[in-house]
Amino acid sequence: MHYNLFKSRSRAYLEEMNNRAHEMPEIYQSVNAMQNTPFKINIKVYQVANSAFHNGSVVGRLPSTENIPLPPKPHDIATNKKARKQWKRKASQVHQENAELKSKRLLIDKLLWVADLYDQYPEHYYPLQYDFRSRVYCVPMFLNYQGNDVAKSLLLFSEGKPLGTPEALDKLKIHGANMFGMDKKTLKERVKWVDDNEEAILATATDPHNHYDFWSHCSEPYQFLAFCFEYEEYKSSGQGLDFITHLTCFSDCTNSGLQIFSGALRDEVGGRATNLTAEEIPQDVYQEVADKTLDYLKQMEDNQLKKMWLDYGINRKTTKKVTMCVVYGLTQYSCRAYIQEHLEDMVEEGKPCPFMKNKEDAEKTGIPSVFQATYYLSKLVWKAISDVIISAKECMIWLQKVSRLVSDNGLPVTFTTPTGYQVQMNYRQMKKQRVNTRMGESMKTKKVTIQYETNKIDKRKVSNAIAPCWIHAIDGSILAKAVSKASSRGIKSFATVHDSFGVLAPDVQLMNDCVRESFVEIFSRENVLQNFCKEITPQVAPEKRHLIPELPKMRNLDIAEVLKSKYFCS
Repeated sequence: MHYNLFKSRSRAYLEEMNNRAHEMPEIYQSVNAMQNTPFKINIKVYQVANSAFHNGSVVGRLPSTENIPLPPKPHDIATNKKARKQWKRKASQVHQENAELKSKRLLIDKLLWVADLYDQYPEHYYPLQYDFRSRVYCVPMFLNYQGNDVAKSLLLFSEGKPLGTPEALDKLKIHGANMFGMDKKTLKERVKWVDDNEEAILATATDPHNHYDFWSHCSEPYQFLAFCFEYEEYKSSGQGLDFITHLTCFSDCTNSGLQIFSGALRDEVGGRATNLTAEEIPQDVYQEVADKTLDYLKQMEDNQLKKMWLDYGINRKTTKKVTMCVVYGLTQYSCRAYIQEHLEDMVEEGKPCPFMKNKEDAEKTGIPSVFQATYYLSKLVWKAISDVIISAKECMIWLQKVSRLVSDNGLPVTFTTPTGYQVQMNYRQMKKQRVNTRMGESMKTKKVTIQYETNKIDKRKVSNAIAPCWIHAIDGSILAKAVSKASSRGIKSFATVHDSFGVLAPDVQLMNDCVRESFVEIFSRENVLQNFCKEITPQVAPEKRHLIPELPKMRNLDIAEVLKSKYFCS
């Protein structure tokens, strides 16, 4: 099957990218390095996950193999219209939850099936494809290193390396601590945590099914289990630093979207909050937002919702998804939805939700509904985010205003990334049309609504998408530059997920150095926003170019400090 390197339906765009090949060597070098990485199946993790899943266990947040039972029908459902309506609403929620469960089960089943199939091969590879923003994705679905926790845990690098140094061993331990959920501790504390919990780690690797309490409730349970197996092999091999490791060790950037906005505007406040500066302890922007939210909550008038939220607790998990996505043009409506998603995630982790699922139950019991509770808190979270994230919002507003001017001219927003990649935001308006068709055995005529693209640019979509598209284009450039540098310096195995860089433990420090250098190179050599403005100006109608707003104010962050930051990517 043929796949284009660049995912697009536009032949003109594909031809243009082909003509530009000589202008973006890092795009090709990085994708070739990643595609040349051989993987193999982690059979030990496969055996545990397969056994747990097919025995109906929900260990490690596996989906249940049993559907949620429907609520009992009222005895007068045939005659009581109100009772029937309430039952249907509750049953509809259960049907929806069961549909989601079925989807999750199918995904896990597919992952395990593919892993079982691939285990017979000593190595396999993943072809990659760039999207229109220059982000790179694995083409094969389901089992790949950009998948969920289970998918990542099922893969090892086929070509291993000796640990070689005590520093590499520490990097292996840091990865294990990160997967457990200790990623906001200092690097030394993460290493110490593994040393302190060595007995439990080794016991888990020896008998994982009898140590669920230790590993199955952590941040990334199956990736942590994979670490336990690797660490036990290291200890039992007796080879010391000559032990050959195959485990993928991931280092994640701290909210790369906010890092990019802070770097572009030299914002020292946002930069410090996202570890662009050299600090002794890792900064946590999600916790900052959570602390501000809690302060605002305590200042609210006493009421039932305030008391229930204080009792439930607000932490970095409450505000993480909201803060992470705000730099991608998040709205307050989405803010509420993400808080509700957090409550659902906590239920999966064993913490019950104190609020009622639906309005009827809330009215009966006097306990607020989930919607009421999340709407109440979302206003406080939104206010807290405005206090912590300042320059990023200025930049988003500027990008949206400029993109609207281009859309008014009937053109797709087009710009070039620091790696020479051309981004084209070709969002078209969709039009609905009702058509008559004959379907089924009876061949009766039925009306069906279809959607199709028009030739007009969808101004609203472009305005909503410009901030995330620009951010993704820049983080795609950072990845391409970093992988190109790392491959030129001898690293051969890569598993990247946008702003997360997976390599072998002996290569972690070099990979992190390459990421930092790439970030500094992009933001210190040129003003990326100014370059964007120069390129976008000709796309605005001449009579409207005076409406292009001034660039957001540049602040005083020293970009070179990133080179000294231990927690920029850790």
